[in-house]
Amino acid sequence: MAQTERLTRKTMSRCNPETERCTHILEIAGYSLHKNVNPSCYIESAAFAVGGHEWCIRFYPNGDGWEDTEGFEDSVSIYLVLMGEATEVRALFDFRMVGAATGVSTSVHAEDRVFSSDCLTWGAGNLMQKMDDLGELLDSEVGADVMFTVKSEVFHAHKIVLAMRSPVFMAELYGPMSDKEMKTITIEDMQPSVFKALLHFIYKDSLPLMDDLDTFEDEEMVKHLLVAADRYGIDRMKVMCESILGKRLCIGSVASTLALADQHHCIQLKDACIEFINSSNRSGDVFASQGYAHLKRACPAVIVEIWEKSAKTPRFILDT
Repeated sequence: MAQTERLTRKTMSRCNPETERCTHILEIAGYSLHKNVNPSCYIESAAFAVGGHEWCIRFYPNGDGWEDTEGFEDSVSIYLVLMGEATEVRALFDFRMVGAATGVSTSVHAEDRVFSSDCLTWGAGNLMQKMDDLGELLDSEVGADVMFTVKSEVFHAHKIVLAMRSPVFMAELYGPMSDKEMKTITIEDMQPSVFKALLHFIYKDSLPLMDDLDTFEDEEMVKHLLVAADRYGIDRMKVMCESILGKRLCIGSVASTLALADQHHCIQLKDACIEFINSSNRSGDVFASQGYAHLKRACPAVIVEIWEKSAKTPRFILDT
């Protein structure tokens, strides 16, 4: 008896979910003006459409104030919000910070969530600590993920904090040419005390306390900090150092300060030095100083500026 042949059929189906990708940039101008708003106050982006739905971003400079984020009052919060009628939507989103100078973006929080009527908002209630608490983070070294060697001293820090504050660190730590596995960085041409003060400013947004800014040692420290600020693109620190040096000009130091201002493109400090020299009745003492001799060698063009501005300064002779 012949066996019955069995026919085998193969079937196939494919599910192709509809997906759409979008990048939305939220720029907060004048951020310092928002730093002291009450918790639960937020900055909301313009609405943007993705996948047939309306979305927005809400950023809380002083935390969202929600009960489930209690204890994070000194943190900033950020959320993605599904707007309009409640529906069920899956979204993969990634909050990134973009370096203003480099344009390099760094991921600070990413999630894969389903938005529905039960929850139309997802994000990070404790995205990062505010500047006041970052100082404690520096002191405790908790979560530090990079180490700096400066001569014989070692400093621990957090890559994301450094990148937030310095475009140079952003490029070095997260740029296309960066070494993602690098854990130790050697700093050349800088004293450990200066690098320590630089980290202090990055984390605490203030210069370290100095007992007496009138002393030569502290004035030299401020000059070193200005150089460090210029090197790492920390403009606020640079301006603060310029202001301190501009208020401490004297016959003995004005020439060396002028050379420093010229080399590091400190226009206001440079103008203040030239004005001090030309308005001083002891300009001869300035010209005889060791700093002025260095100025002539290092910045000869500045000497021309001094004489040109001196020629334009009105001088009055009183006959008696």
